[in-house]
Amino acid sequence: MFRKSLIAGFALFSILFGSGNLVFPLLVGKRFPGDWGVASFGWSVAAVLLPILGYYGAVLFNADAKKYLAPLGKYVTAALIFIIMMLIGPFGAIARNINVSLGCMVVVAPNISNVAFNFVYCVIMVFLAWNPNRLVQILGSVFAPLKLMGVAIVILGGSCFCALKGNTNFSNESTVNVFIEGFKTGYQTMDLLAAIATASSIYLYIKNSLPKNKQEDKKELLKSYGYACVVGSIILVAVYTGLIFASSRCSLLLAGAPDEEIFAKIADVAIGSYASWFVAVVTTVCCLATNIALSSIFIDYVYEEFCKEKFSRHVILVVVGAIAFVMSLLGFARLCSFLGAILEKVYPLLIIFVVGRIVHYYVKR
Repeated sequence: MFRKSLIAGFALFSILFGSGNLVFPLLVGKRFPGDWGVASFGWSVAAVLLPILGYYGAVLFNADAKKYLAPLGKYVTAALIFIIMMLIGPFGAIARNINVSLGCMVVVAPNISNVAFNFVYCVIMVFLAWNPNRLVQILGSVFAPLKLMGVAIVILGGSCFCALKGNTNFSNESTVNVFIEGFKTGYQTMDLLAAIATASSIYLYIKNSLPKNKQEDKKELLKSYGYACVVGSIILVAVYTGLIFASSRCSLLLAGAPDEEIFAKIADVAIGSYASWFVAVVTTVCCLATNIALSSIFIDYVYEEFCKEKFSRHVILVVVGAIAFVMSLLGFARLCSFLGAILEKVYPLLIIFVVGRIVHYYVKR
């Protein structure tokens, strides 16, 4: 069972560690090179603790989003689930993943066509998502280790090779403000939304891994799920802290670089073109894996809620690929601006709700 929880923990990491998780922590380190520790703490609260609470809260209600959000009322719940699906689907996170992949490839292949790359990417995404069976196991056992290898190169390269060129000046902002900015940047990843939307995939994997006589045992489920959350949290905190530190050491070298290119840029300036090629390819593949997971979730939602199980999933998948392609043409900066305006309204209220829902569950018991 420990092995299954370990794979689930890596899968949880792989699902949560998408496009924003590659870019935004680097922006935090770049902005606060001397205060990276405080900013990293604020980031980890928003990008690790809150999503894990979201996952745990969902499991308390059998990973059923409607049951989880039920106290908000029927119509508010439906509206919130709709917003979540749009943000993590082709109108938001999927399109942003494409832009991050493009940004990494531009560093190693400057003459690449944005439109051509995005189109080919979407075609491959649709092809691979055509049959997404065993997705959790593949994410946990294949793509997560690959992603960790790419991240390790960036962290080690940025921390060691850029050490003498880094900028360790402290910002003029107070410690509290640095923490708040790290926190606010952290929830730009939208991982709390992803936790609510993807909890069922991890939950079902854990449940099916248990002996049949324990699959309905809530205590056993929470225990196994808790192990997976601990594994995922440890990996996420370690990776985020390393990325923020590496970026803080390379902050002077990253001046003027577009946000979506920073990840591959660190590998390029710190180690060389071979490392940047590896990082670019690994990033593209791993963002593709995340997009397949998000596409599957979005398709299930549309299929059940709007098509009433009377429309082909494959047709919906093609439409998702087309929408993602069009949205990706907006570019990373414009997409982040669009998503940020929505998150400023939705996220703080959702944080309060998730924490309150968990507290209410145990108080009621």
